[in-house]
Amino acid sequence: MLTPAFAQRPQPRLFLPSLARFYSGLPHQDRALSLLQDQIDKSNPELLQADSIAANVWRDSATLVGHEDILGGIAEGNHTGQDPLAMALSIANVRPGAPVDIEVLYDQAELPSEAMVTITREGFLDDSVDGSRYRFDMEKQGEQWTITRAGRQFRCQPGRGQQDWAAGFCS
Repeated sequence: MLTPAFAQRPQPRLFLPSLARFYSGLPHQDRALSLLQDQIDKSNPELLQADSIAANVWRDSATLVGHEDILGGIAEGNHTGQDPLAMALSIANVRPGAPVDIEVLYDQAELPSEAMVTITREGFLDDSVDGSRYRFDMEKQGEQWTITRAGRQFRCQPGRGQQDWAAGFCS
């Protein structure tokens, strides 16, 4: 039995930059965006938090919203390097073998020119701090990556401050 030709073609995907470019506030477009919002909220709500990577890139601000700005505290010699992940691990002071959650996102270009690195450490044996999270935005200039934004957040032990990731220190 022959399969119809349309069943063999991959289904096209919704491309968000095109969606934004052609958005004109029509009721069916608003409904589609609400449905997409609901699906994201159910499957991965962190994607749309106010301090998410996407939100910070969208704002294109000098600092990462919801983070303590640490760029000025990074030694000038550590602002550039060959490998975004190695740079971030060094600044976040992650030792080999330490439990850590790492996310590295590159732009979709064939030769990436932007990277975002998030390093999360949790379960601290500390009476006030439960974990820390670092975020770094980087741009590639020639062969070197340069940190353009850097931020840090903390989550506190119960009763010692914020229970969500925030810029404030724990008590």
